[in-house]
Amino acid sequence: MSDELRILLADRVVDGRGGQPISRGYVAIQGERILEVGPAEAATEERFPPEIPREDFGDCTIMPGLVDGHVHLTFSAGPVPFEDIQKDSDSAQLLRAAANARAALQAGVTTLRDLGSRGHVVYELRDAIAKGIVPGPRIMSSGAPITCTGGHLHFLGGIAEGEDGVQAMAETRVEEGADVIKVIATGGNMTTTSDPLKAQFTVPEMKRAVDVANANGLKVTVHARGVEGIRAAVRAGVHGVEHSRMEVPPGKWEFDDELAKEMADRGVHAAPTFAASYRAFQCQAAGAKVGLRKGAIPIDIRQKNARRLREAGVKVIAGTDAGASMARFEEAMNNEMECLVGAGWSHQEALEAATYGSAEALGREKEIGSLEAGKLADLVVVRGDPTRDIAEARQVERVYLGGKLAVRRGQAAFDARPDPWPADEIATRASLLAEFERT
Repeated sequence: MSDELRILLADRVVDGRGGQPISRGYVAIQGERILEVGPAEAATEERFPPEIPREDFGDCTIMPGLVDGHVHLTFSAGPVPFEDIQKDSDSAQLLRAAANARAALQAGVTTLRDLGSRGHVVYELRDAIAKGIVPGPRIMSSGAPITCTGGHLHFLGGIAEGEDGVQAMAETRVEEGADVIKVIATGGNMTTTSDPLKAQFTVPEMKRAVDVANANGLKVTVHARGVEGIRAAVRAGVHGVEHSRMEVPPGKWEFDDELAKEMADRGVHAAPTFAASYRAFQCQAAGAKVGLRKGAIPIDIRQKNARRLREAGVKVIAGTDAGASMARFEEAMNNEMECLVGAGWSHQEALEAATYGSAEALGREKEIGSLEAGKLADLVVVRGDPTRDIAEARQVERVYLGGKLAVRRGQAAFDARPDPWPADEIATRASLLAEFERT
């Protein structure tokens, strides 16, 4: 990787950590990392000579790349995506995943965590992106989530029964190269043979997965909607709860203050995943068939639930469930942040939840999630000021991934692809080729 130095300037620089936005600021990038961040007047020619490339974006905001804590890259985001996932080949799923990853990158997402796919599809895409074969964000993948027979997402293949079965499946995920362990703690919308209100695993069963993850430096996050499953997961020691809607029979919302306090005390984060239903509710209201079960908890109640969790001290992050019904990758993160604002977050707080907050939940906060010296230069330039109007985060001008230009005006660029071989290897191969041609 070249250590070329470049300077980016804009009317606003947002660090992602809650600091006051810098008016007329700059970010200095050297190689793949941030060298420094500060007010534009400090970027003098004495410190940075004229030959160093500069780009001034004017009335724009430089901010950290977005971090989506919950996606499904192989899902179609169609009205009934689970039908597609069950009939498509692995090759078709890989192609869809690559297209979804590109769409997310073009929307300003520089890191995402895939929490449910079949086989090795997303692992392969993760590695292909890292090698520069195709464009896309940094990917963390759980592989197939651990579920029970007939349980939610059982068709992805991660079926386990009993404590030993859960442990063995978690160990398999580690051997495959998973970046996180996903456990399905309750049933869900997409699987008619499951019940979203009932726990699928006991505390001891889920603890086996947690023990395997802890022994291998990984985190465990769970799909959990009903209070019964959330409570079991939290007591098993998981690190995060996806959806966390506090649902109780016969399918209504009933906030549990004691459970929320336990989540906060244990440092368990929550991802409301508003985006997964945001468009679906709109489409359903217009008469379209979508993958929403009868009696699904409406968005305003989910927003109230997220607000109560936050008030209890739970860290609420931005995870979209992109790929689920009507949750398209090109807009899911923006919809999620706008729903957070609707739930009571300030515009800047919503941006922080989608950058440093998510990075911390993923265990990657030392490398990504904020504009700080030494971190990877994953950043986004948007027109306008999203700290005053979060909708302006949709106006992507540039995306940089590891210091290289990845998106220009909404379209994937190719600067982010590494050279296929280092210069010394190119010279060696040229020498060998010349020798071969002489013989």
